[in-house]
Amino acid sequence: MSFLNNPIGYRWMMLGIMGIIYFLACLHRISPTVIARDLVSEFGADATSLGFMASAYFYLYAAVQPPVGLLSDTIGPRRVVTIFTLISCLGCLVFGLAPNMLIAGCGRALIGIGVGGIFVPALKIFSGWYQEKEFAGITGLFLALGNAGNLSASLPLTYLVLLLGWRFSFIGIGGVSIFFGVLAWVFLRDRPEDKGWPSVVETIPQSPSQQTDIPEDLSTSRRLGIIFKSSGFWMLTLSTFFFGGPGLSFQGLWSVPYLMDVQGYTRLQAGGVLMIMPLGFITGSPLIGFLADRLSIGRNRILLIILFASLACWSVFFFSGGKPDRSLIVPLFFLMGLFGGGSLSLFMTILKEFFPPRLTGTAVGLMNPAAFLAAALFQPFTGYLMDAIGRTGSVYPLEAYQRVFTVYILSMLLAFGLLLFLKNPKTGLKEG
Repeated sequence: MSFLNNPIGYRWMMLGIMGIIYFLACLHRISPTVIARDLVSEFGADATSLGFMASAYFYLYAAVQPPVGLLSDTIGPRRVVTIFTLISCLGCLVFGLAPNMLIAGCGRALIGIGVGGIFVPALKIFSGWYQEKEFAGITGLFLALGNAGNLSASLPLTYLVLLLGWRFSFIGIGGVSIFFGVLAWVFLRDRPEDKGWPSVVETIPQSPSQQTDIPEDLSTSRRLGIIFKSSGFWMLTLSTFFFGGPGLSFQGLWSVPYLMDVQGYTRLQAGGVLMIMPLGFITGSPLIGFLADRLSIGRNRILLIILFASLACWSVFFFSGGKPDRSLIVPLFFLMGLFGGGSLSLFMTILKEFFPPRLTGTAVGLMNPAAFLAAALFQPFTGYLMDAIGRTGSVYPLEAYQRVFTVYILSMLLAFGLLLFLKNPKTGLKEG
């Protein structure tokens, strides 16, 4: 295990541990769509109650992001990852043993709190272990490792639920979480210096927006003041909100019911098709991240191109009346995942460029909840719109889903429009 005796090898081992923990976080994110029919059968849930139960994850995930960012900048990301991973385990147990939808929602909320302490501290660790020119690429790779969980939350989780039942499946996932929480405490380190190694991060000139005298003991109010005064922060955060809401709410709740109700897929077929979206995400996260590190056209322009392409994909659903030709479903799901994965690494990398290193965790922690808060709002809202149309048995008609796609296309238009006004933090000029 000689690779553990140098900073370059050690950081890859840490990436693997954090990647698996983030894998579990992403698995939880879209797992309700696989067990939606089970919850309807066992608890008599309707679309609105399913939406609220599923969204409990996103509400609490979003709520803990600012304090997680602050904690990552103060007590250190290693402690944050360990503590919050163990909280997610407790949530798994509560969810798996829930006697009703209320307790199931509480379990989802605890899971949301727990997995909310993974992504931001991971980026904080990367900022100390990887060079600036590597950051977008390594963030994309981390997203790909984690979002293999979205892949496993489709067909593999479907088989696991059919084999063990939904309750034992989530109890087992909780056991895996305990194991990796312990590994995080044993192996993660905030910086190479904590292992007695020299820094691997090069010193680079700060941008005008970063050239601020920031002391070590900067107060919370001062941190928030610096970040909230940045127009770039607000444009990126709002764009993330309107871009992330459609993808997360559709993939996490309505995709499998849509494929079964409208496109006529069986449950196993729908689970198989759902795998295509995270496959696209896993492909797009590192690919677009590494390209953005190397292309000279600028990350802002690349992000605009990606958002426009995503808008085009959702437009196919909208302008086809909610039912595009079945042959288009697989390529559309793949492209939506591809562009979704590529956008996230760029959103985070561009935001990082607006602030000095001591504010990285706080800034990312404040922006990261945007997409998940959007999903938390979109899931019950779209569920309400669908219930207003009504269902026959457990099947919703095409008109109900078309209402959902209308909300999604409007949201994507807002996400794209906001980025048209984003300025490059290094030059102060618009890159679009």
